[in-house]
Amino acid sequence: MRLVVWLALLSLMLSGCSGVGMGIPSTPGAFLDAPGGKTFDPIESLDPRNSMVYIYRPITRWGYEEVQAPVFFLDSTQLFGLKAGAYSWLELPAGTHEFYARRPLSVLYLKMVFDMDLKIEGGKDYYFRYSELSPLDLTEIVANPEEYQQSGPLQQVPKAIALREIADLRLDEPGVYYADRMNKEP
Repeated sequence: MRLVVWLALLSLMLSGCSGVGMGIPSTPGAFLDAPGGKTFDPIESLDPRNSMVYIYRPITRWGYEEVQAPVFFLDSTQLFGLKAGAYSWLELPAGTHEFYARRPLSVLYLKMVFDMDLKIEGGKDYYFRYSELSPLDLTEIVANPEEYQQSGPLQQVPKAIALREIADLRLDEPGVYYADRMNKEP
């Protein structure tokens, strides 16, 4: 009888998650499947009115021992998981987007890692660094740290710093051309 109750509860939780744009986590961590794509190479946007947003995660020992990577969402749509030693990209239209990450455990999302209103201006490149262990002290790096977006372990960083850190990281999952989701024109 207890097994039936637990299975029913699990079924309800999973169906509830899929109703808000959350699928079953399928993001193995670097411990199970290290990033193996090509090293970083900037991408031109398809539309000059859009912006390129690069998200990267520096290599850490703790990150390489992770069984499941955190999963990133934009406007309630699941995008990708981000393993240690990996990067990904988004092409986004100008505007404000709900951007967040959740940490999965098997088939459930247990913890919100960060949640932010991502403000994007058209035609710019943005670089975001994700590090739960070693965030950068922006007050030591830039003159106006308040100009950089930050939430929890996710920090917007200057291009020069990002290019130095991202150079040897690997593309793990294909980037996302998100701009066409906002446009209702044919």
